[in-house]
Amino acid sequence: MNDIKKSRRIVVKIGTTSLLDKNHPDKAMIKYLADDISALRKTGKEIVLVTSGAIGFGKEKLGVTGTALDVGMQQATAAVGQNLLMHEYEKSFSRHNQIIAQILLTHQNFSNKAYSDNLNTTVEKLLKLGVVPIINENDPVSVEELESKGFFSDNDSLAALCAINFKADLLIILTDVAGIFDSNPKANQKAILINDTKTLNEFKGFGEAKSGLGRGGIASKAEAAKKALRQGISAVICKAEKDALKNIFNGRINGSYFKPEKQ
Repeated sequence: MNDIKKSRRIVVKIGTTSLLDKNHPDKAMIKYLADDISALRKTGKEIVLVTSGAIGFGKEKLGVTGTALDVGMQQATAAVGQNLLMHEYEKSFSRHNQIIAQILLTHQNFSNKAYSDNLNTTVEKLLKLGVVPIINENDPVSVEELESKGFFSDNDSLAALCAINFKADLLIILTDVAGIFDSNPKANQKAILINDTKTLNEFKGFGEAKSGLGRGGIASKAEAAKKALRQGISAVICKAEKDALKNIFNGRINGSYFKPEKQ
């Protein structure tokens, strides 16, 4: 666990299912996350937060039901929800006098070198200023990502790309299950938690259905961890809950922890 405690720059990703409670915005979860990140910032850690949730927040505001939304409706709900999501983050972080910044990205921010360099410059400056960048896909305009045809089609992949591009020491993915298991823990109470890189590399998912709220699944989280590990970045995939980040840095991880092998 020493590499976790020594980690200076951390990318934290939280998914849609963790930010919604029965399809309603879970404001308590945002508060827990802001509490933990602000506490880590006071110890000298640099934190980049990758967040989902805009479409879910927008659906509630607009009274939209169902999960099979066409691209236009996804863009509209994301445009409405992004403002609501950031408003909740602003309220929760301001309790700690922690300044935040919003960055919305598309695949071009990584596939185009000039865009990538500009992004890295911005993030580096924000971190030096003690600001927490909050990153999300630019769903209102990024049709490729909504159709799962783009450079990244879920925020797990986006978080891994951010960890690599921003030279993070640790990637933390907060989700609605306590890590990666060898079988679906929601269907098999005897499912075994995976914590070693060899087993992770062989993991292909277990055909679980996605929630309909988010575009990722446990397989996409495993792939994100693999990408980070290949670049020498440690990875944690654990349950989103109160004190989740605090517990990780105190050696109590409610999930899977992977250390990179020799680079």
